[in-house]
Amino acid sequence: MKPGATKLTGKMRRIVDFHLDENLDWVAELECGHRQHVRHNPPWTVRHWVTTPQGRLAHLGQELNCLVCGAAEQSPVSSAKAK
Repeated sequence: MKPGATKLTGKMRRIVDFHLDENLDWVAELECGHRQHVRHNPPWTVRHWVTTPQGRLAHLGQELNCLVCGAAEQSPVSSAKAK
């Protein structure tokens, strides 16, 4: 990481649904309203479960790290509102 760079941390959010994007990659819809790709792209990302309806169904309710929610909480605007 570069000096002065901030490491983003997210918030854990439950998966509520899935859909295919325009490139036919699976996207998890999170309880917060944000979306996150859940690709099966070995050897970098191994998520074989996303390739079957049963696998996706079994992962509903599981949590993913939502970086968008985490970034919103870490932004200077959010910090100023909290004071």
